[in-house]
Amino acid sequence: MRILFIYIIVALLLISPVAAANIKHQGSVYIDNEEVSLNHPEGVACNETYFVVADTGNRRVVRYAMSAQGLMPEAVFPLPDSSPIIAQLNSQQVIYLLDGKTRTILKMSKDGQVAGKVEPKGLPDPQTYTLRSFKLDKDDNLYLLDIFSERVLVLNSAEEYIKQLPFPEGNRSFSDLAINAQGAIYLLDGVAGTVYVANPGDGSFRLLSSDLKEHMNFSTSLAIDSNGVLYLSDQYGSGLVQVGRDGSFKGRILGMGWEEGQLNYPSQLCINQNDTLFIADRNNSRIQVFNILNE
Repeated sequence: MRILFIYIIVALLLISPVAAANIKHQGSVYIDNEEVSLNHPEGVACNETYFVVADTGNRRVVRYAMSAQGLMPEAVFPLPDSSPIIAQLNSQQVIYLLDGKTRTILKMSKDGQVAGKVEPKGLPDPQTYTLRSFKLDKDDNLYLLDIFSERVLVLNSAEEYIKQLPFPEGNRSFSDLAINAQGAIYLLDGVAGTVYVANPGDGSFRLLSSDLKEHMNFSTSLAIDSNGVLYLSDQYGSGLVQVGRDGSFKGRILGMGWEEGQLNYPSQLCINQNDTLFIADRNNSRIQVFNILNE
């Protein structure tokens, strides 16, 4: 038992922050508009005026407004038959939610009306898929991380098949993907600590960064700021890792704890066009909000 304890301490020291943070804590939310506490939220989606939380433990979605007055809860949308774990917003304010039970994507209006599920049209063989994650780009195209058939599927806003990109050979632990403003697709292997990229027009992924394992334990979410810096949430190490556009390690920020600005098992990340960073701080049952201070 003592050996295990020593191992854990050493592991935490190895992944401790090594660079000064360039983010500033703006605030955190813990409760809804009726003062009911969040319960292990795993997902968060954001734009410039509000954000929505996949409040996984309570099987619901909570919407918050952002203004000069602060972060204010606005509405609650129950989902008693679902387990929302990832959230996204499109340009029409439709909320997309990955259901952790069925691995299907639900669609919900800003006002909480469920409008069905995403149903891809015209998929090539194999037509069977299992979703680990998904993202939307600025044109509302859908990018589906299919861990069953080992590919990224791209659909247009009408959910019609556009193309697919196979996973890189020899890797089976992809946990998330992200799309930059130019349409490049980034693919995260959270176990191996590697990031791949496919630029617009590419038919396959190439290795971007392969030396991240020494800086993080297990990364599950990926987001990109306006300067092209990648943010990776390290769930088991309770921190964030920053990677430059060239794949270089830029630093590790935040750390394990329960005080403001500390994390405990972070899940989904979201960055809006104002470079506001949202973190689903799962085991602290809150969403933390930071301003990214670009130089």
